[in-house]
Order: sequence, then C-alpha cells, then structure tokens
Amino acid sequence: MSNVSERRLAAILAADVANYSKLMGEDEAATLTALRRFRDDSLVPTVGKYDGRVIKSMGDGWLVEFPSVVSGIECAMDLQHALIDTPRIALRMGLHSGDVTFADEDVFGDGVNVSARLQNLAEPGSLLISETARRSLDAKHSDHFTCLGSQNLKNIAEPLVVYGWGLSASAVQRHLFELPERPSIAVLAFDNLSEDADQAFFAEGMAEDVISALSKFHWFFVISRDSSFSYQGRDIGAEQIARDLGVQYVLEGSVRRVGNRVRVSAKLIDAVANHYVWTERFDGVIEDIFDLQDEITGKIVGAVAPEYLSAEMQRARRKVVPRMDAWELTARAHWHISQFTQADIAEAQNLLLKAVDLNPQSSFGMADLSFTHLMQCVNGWSGDPDASKAEAVRQAQRAVSMNDRDAYAMALLGAADLFSGHHKDAVRKLQDAITLNPNDPHAYALLARSLVYLGDSNEALTNIKVAIRLSPRDPLIALWYSIRSLCGFVAGRHEEAIEWAEASIRIQPNRSSSYLDIAVNKAICGKLDEARQAVLNLKRLDPDASLQLAERTHPFARSEDQKRYQQGLRAAGLDR
Repeated sequence: MSNVSERRLAAILAADVANYSKLMGEDEAATLTALRRFRDDSLVPTVGKYDGRVIKSMGDGWLVEFPSVVSGIECAMDLQHALIDTPRIALRMGLHSGDVTFADEDVFGDGVNVSARLQNLAEPGSLLISETARRSLDAKHSDHFTCLGSQNLKNIAEPLVVYGWGLSASAVQRHLFELPERPSIAVLAFDNLSEDADQAFFAEGMAEDVISALSKFHWFFVISRDSSFSYQGRDIGAEQIARDLGVQYVLEGSVRRVGNRVRVSAKLIDAVANHYVWTERFDGVIEDIFDLQDEITGKIVGAVAPEYLSAEMQRARRKVVPRMDAWELTARAHWHISQFTQADIAEAQNLLLKAVDLNPQSSFGMADLSFTHLMQCVNGWSGDPDASKAEAVRQAQRAVSMNDRDAYAMALLGAADLFSGHHKDAVRKLQDAITLNPNDPHAYALLARSLVYLGDSNEALTNIKVAIRLSPRDPLIALWYSIRSLCGFVAGRHEEAIEWAEASIRIQPNRSSSYLDIAVNKAICGKLDEARQAVLNLKRLDPDASLQLAERTHPFARSEDQKRYQQGLRAAGLDR
C-alpha cells in the first residue's frame, strides 16, 4: 500500500536532454562527461539560486520543484542561456503549476504529468508552460511567451492552452492555432498621430468600425476588437500577433486629424506568407468620414476575397450615419464597460445617456446602455435591482427595434431575457444574433451562459470555447472562464469547475461571483476549510453578499441545479 507522505501545490519543471540515446551511441564517454559537467557546474547551482529542489533524477532528465512559477521560469531561462555554447547538451523543458504527491520515494500528480507532457512537446532549447502557469506571471515575464493555442497532450484528458519560449519559427508554426478555413483577420487599434492625445478614441473608433463592417460577412473569421486592441502601445510585430491570435491577416493603421480633415493610412499584412497585401492612404473630411471607412473596408475585403464579396459590400453599408460627438462618447463608454468595476459602469452609463440623447438612432449605444443596467442589477450595484433589470430590457428592445440587423443589440436583448427568467427566449435571440454575426464572441458567451443555466453543459461548453477562440485576450475573459466553471458545476466535474473559477480570479481578483463558484465546488468536494475561506474572500469584496444575490447572479432554470448550488453555499458558510 502506498504511504503518502505529503501532497502540495507546486511549480514543477521537467527537463531532459534532447537526442540522448543518439548522443550516447555516437560517443558515450563524451556525452557522460558533458552531462556530468552540466549537472555539477550549471544545474545544481542554478536550481539552488532560485530556491528550487531536484525531486527526481532520471539520468538524462530531472524534475525540479520551485516555490513559485516565476522562480521556475527564471531558472529554466538561465539554464537554457548557459547551454547556448554547449552543442552536445540541449534541453527540452516543460513547466506547470499543480498538485504533487510524494509517496514510496517517488513523486506523482498533475504537476508532474503535465510538466512531463509539455517537455515532450518542446523542441531542444525551448520551454513550454501551461496556461495555469502563465496566469501566475506579470506582464514582464508573460511577454516572453508566445501563445501556441490549445494542444492535446498524451494521457491528459482535456486540451490545454500552451505558451512557448525559445522556439524556432517553424516550431511555432507547428503549434499555432489551426487557421480557420474562412479568411481570418485581426484589425489592430489604429495609431493616433494627431497632436491631441485625446483623439485616440477617434482612431480606435475608426478601427472598430472596420471590425464591425467586416464582421457582417459570414465567411470572415474576425478576431474581437477587445483581443486585437489589447496589443495597443506594445512593440509586437504583426507576425507575432497573428500567431498569438491564430489569424492569417493583420490590418494596421494610423489616423491623423487636423481640424475637420482626416488622413488614414492602412496596411494589410498576410502574416502567413509574410508580405504586404497592400498599403494605402486615404484623405477626407469629417462630413464624409463614414464614406472613408466604407472605402477602407471595401479595399480590405476586396484584397482578401475579391471573387464573391462585392455585392455584399453594398448591402452591408450602414443605413444611418451617427454624429461624430455621439460616436466618441460611445467609444469612451465602451472602454469604461471593459473595466468591469462599479464606478466604471456608472461612468459608462452617464456617457451613454449623453450619446443616445445626441444620437437617438444609435442601436449600439442603446445596447451598451442596456448592458450597464444589466450589470448593475446582476452584480448588486443597484439600489433597485428590479428597476435596473426593467430598464435593461427596455433599452435592449429599443436597440433591436431601431436596427434588427444589429447582432450586438440582439445579443443584449437575449441577455436581458436570460436575467428576466426567460431562458429559452434568450437562447433563440442569441442564436439569431450569431446568425447575424458569426464573429461576435459576446453572443457565443451569452448563449453559453443561457444554455448552462438551462442545464445543457455540453452545448454551453462548445459555445464558450468559440467565444474564447474568437477573443482570447478579451477584457471579459474572466467572465468567460467563470462560464466554463459553471459548465463543470452543472456536469458534476467539480475539480474542473474549481480550476476555471480560480483562473477567473487570477485574471480579475475583484470578481466576486467567481468566489461563489469556488466556495460551492470546494464544499461539494469536501474541502470545507477552503470553501469557507472563499466565502471570507467574497465578504471582503462584497459585505452584502447573500444567497439572494447568488440566485440573481446565477439564474438556474432547473430546480436541482439551484438547490445544489445553494446547498454548497450554505455548507461553505453563506447562510443568509
């Protein structure tokens, strides 16, 4: 019988010597000498420098435990740099943070298994880390890694998102997101070249409008603006961005505005073929700015798929030209919404009220206004939740009645239905929104949320994965991770639910509803001390947190799901 001496959470680095058997066959003595020298002169002192501990040695490989992911990554990079001038020894490395169990003079567990599989996937001289490990990094460390997309690892049940460092270009290509069959594009935030820094919202609005126009074409795979705009102000090349987001084309641009005159420069890059499709400059005045945007969009579409889109371009032209000042107010409000705090939502609401007053025909502005009321209701940020919910429904209905082809407005009307208890109506509207725009990640995420509350965790999981694929760097990604957690809860996969809820918290530590999910699933798993700690963390963020708020946050349609969730919260110590 196994005698378990200790179990703990740790960062585990797995490393082995690439082509070890071949090296031994060519020159056994030289290989052993080089290996011994590396172990004594580099491995042992470097591991000690970062407070690591070799927990298992396998001749040509090692498992090393570290107190943190950062220390493990810095140690791995130091070791790889030390081997640059040592051609005989090249290491493959993998790092993961997970449970480790020590028993019978051996080591087991998720931390070991995933690290070993990542090591096997790595090429000589590189380091692969899991998404779990990557979430523990700050921006300085995280920027060293390239997203390699979702990877299937041997004997690991679920695919994992993997990040790599030290990989060759060909290796990155092998691990890329699989490119969609449809033309795929990421439109980056346009640079503001105006002397007035406040014109950044104008430049972003130009790019956002191009994204919106492209998204109308069902044969395009368009990355969400929230992910593509996340590269703004960072010195990262188009090829790297395309690899990160799994697209073929990247559109870069700049805007210079002087008085009422505007100059837009744009470059369409085929990142896979590594060449410019075209570069062009457009000049215009504020009065015809939307004609200018249509011209730019037409150039992009015509360059990517000229054979069948020209007729659709004419049908997709906007019917109503909003006023520029209303548009800028809406752009500012949308930024505040993405911050997801009570104060930012209140500010967004104030800006949107001004915007829709200036432009009563803005379906997008009204949809966002509905969103702010819904967030205030669901998150307990309203003095009168029922009134906020009713206002959310009213504004969403106005938006759809104004433009029934606006997918975003339709999606928000679906969300309003969901939190009004009309789950099946919500599903129908969200399916309609996806039909209108198959590139809207918010529609997929809201559809997933509606389905999981109906009890269909499998279909919900399919849709939330699509949302994450369309916008892997979305500001609301923490919300989407929590929906994945709910999929695990409803399906009875509670350890998986805990993992995704904890991932949500790591990205957005102030997301109180994710603490509800952690508490429930920990309690169901019998981890009552950890469940009670999650409730204490929740109470620090939201002293008014209650069973009633949890019921409003998670409107399960099936009584068994609602009952099981409430029982979990009571067991965790939330008793009112």
